[in-house]
Amino acid sequence: MSESPRQHAARAELARLLRSLRLDSGRSGEQLAAALGWSQSKISKIERGRTRPSRGDAESWARTCGADTAALSRVAELAEAALVEARHWRASHRGGLARRQREVAAIEERATLLRSFQPTLVPGLLQTAAYARQVLTLADVSGRGDVAAAVAERLRRQEALYRERTDFAFTLTEAALWWHAEDRSVLLPQIDRLLSVATLPNVTVRVLPLTTPSGAVPSHGFLLYEEDEEPRVIVETHTRELVLTDPDEVAAYRTLHGRFTERALPVEDTRDFLLALRQRIGGGD
Repeated sequence: MSESPRQHAARAELARLLRSLRLDSGRSGEQLAAALGWSQSKISKIERGRTRPSRGDAESWARTCGADTAALSRVAELAEAALVEARHWRASHRGGLARRQREVAAIEERATLLRSFQPTLVPGLLQTAAYARQVLTLADVSGRGDVAAAVAERLRRQEALYRERTDFAFTLTEAALWWHAEDRSVLLPQIDRLLSVATLPNVTVRVLPLTTPSGAVPSHGFLLYEEDEEPRVIVETHTRELVLTDPDEVAAYRTLHGRFTERALPVEDTRDFLLALRQRIGGGD
């Protein structure tokens, strides 16, 4: 997912504004770096628009340079616009569900580590075709009807699991294992799929049982992509997809994933849990 035109414009304006504030303060790049405890190269990259500073960093820069209330407010506004992309589902799916799957695959291709937390359903990279069909049928907000093609693209995305250059850490709740749109018959094959994928050397699957204190509020699922260039978090709401690149927010989601994962069952216990759940589902409980 490339930077949106809105983000690009905000990044460029923020870079110009921060540079102007520095110059107005009479500080050199080296002096500002010393005052903030940063490297001079960080100052240079931000002013040239090569690096998007966190909102906290941008505000610290502005305060250090003596920015007035209006300038400080504008800095915060631009930093937020540069770091957060909020796309309505109709915009994300304008080209169809299948195209959206290919866009997500491009992000996964660049990631060296993908952390996933899901409290409500099995993540797309772990879904069977039947399960994915139920999910994507409900997600077809554009009404293009390309569900079959989207399912095929989602399954093609799963080839990433077999590329050992990327590690995957999936943590999901017990409730997610029971989700189904209509037909419960998808559950048993889905458990088998989880058991199979969990044997891959670069994949960990851990379940957080309903009876275990979660350690944090599982208000929504998220995907955290660790990339060499710029880590990002994707959060899906009922109406929009949020793409977060603010380093402070990304760090917060790293911590959150760690909390859920620490409370989840260890890998071997997760396998035993899934086997027991498989027996319950197969027995009709």
